[in-house]
Amino acid sequence: MTVVGHDGLPHEQGSRDALHHRDRVRRKIVEQLKERIGEEDIIASGPEKKLRIPVKGTRQWRFIYDRGQGDGVGQGDGEPGDVLGDGDGPGSGAGPAGDEPGEELYEVWLDMEDVEELLFSELALPRLRPRPHGHAVEEEVVYDDIARKGPQVDKRATLRANLDRNARRGAARIGDVDREDLRYVTYRERPKPRHQAVVFCAMDISASMGNDRKRMARLFFYWCVQFLRRRYDQTQIVFVGHTTEAWEMDEHEFFSRVESGGTRASSAYELVGSIQRERYPAADWNVYVLHTSDGDNFGADNPHTLQLIRALVRECSLVGYLEVDGGGSRWGHGLSAYLAANAGDIEGFVSASAADDRELWPALKRFFARDDVAAAVTP
Repeated sequence: MTVVGHDGLPHEQGSRDALHHRDRVRRKIVEQLKERIGEEDIIASGPEKKLRIPVKGTRQWRFIYDRGQGDGVGQGDGEPGDVLGDGDGPGSGAGPAGDEPGEELYEVWLDMEDVEELLFSELALPRLRPRPHGHAVEEEVVYDDIARKGPQVDKRATLRANLDRNARRGAARIGDVDREDLRYVTYRERPKPRHQAVVFCAMDISASMGNDRKRMARLFFYWCVQFLRRRYDQTQIVFVGHTTEAWEMDEHEFFSRVESGGTRASSAYELVGSIQRERYPAADWNVYVLHTSDGDNFGADNPHTLQLIRALVRECSLVGYLEVDGGGSRWGHGLSAYLAANAGDIEGFVSASAADDRELWPALKRFFARDDVAAAVTP
């Protein structure tokens, strides 16, 4: 029987089992990567470096045929009813229960492109919408018709045409495919608005952040930038740092600058709002704002910060706030506590916290949760 590798037609059971096995191993690799996103050997990897990921995987069992090399069932000396063994040998199940799991250890070598593809497959910009205004329009190729000529053969339509032709001749079967049966997918071009977006990365770099908190904040934004540049080629990234004042920075300065002084979070939201209105109007851009801080803010500034957040969400697809606290706050997390008590009704505002590197991945998924923003806002 001829087996055709096409969706909707039978496949071999062994192939399905192998694919299922690979999927299980892939999930285990992704779980390992999520726990290791803060490790230096991953962050410092260049495009040529390979990463070793040890993964425990379930053994894929299979039959092994001896090709006549030994006795099998129904072969050799003996009569019906003979006792073949007493069952007390090794592997018979006698004795105490074992304590070793039935697993293998895989050593998977990945380059950085593989790592990013595995991790970022679960992430997406939420509420990403086409923007019909402005210059951001491109041609979209749409394959939506079948014809007798074209650039690509449609296997399913060709088999249907062959079956129909043979049925008209009195033999309802698939076979003897000739040129008359060939069907092709045809295409046309239509205007398509680009899903262009701008992401503001705002980071508290004041003295209260400390080395560990700044490292966690930079690590979070490192993965944000890697994700955005890999998955969205029409995305602009704006870097903002703040203490009691805020500055727009280039990428190198953003990831390396160290400041002292107090904290006024509203300065970051003021600058973000000003840049957005001047350079990225909401009619032309999907706007996202991500802000990281340790939660320590000048108390009198909290109401003004909340007011600015409420104004921003009217123009933005998402405003996100991440509290990083690797060592515990001395001042009671003034900003985060205030937002938790007063920002729960703001649609499009998402908050998260991370006490160590392992909690950064759940925070990334909370912000880049496709269109499930409502679920992310709900405590």
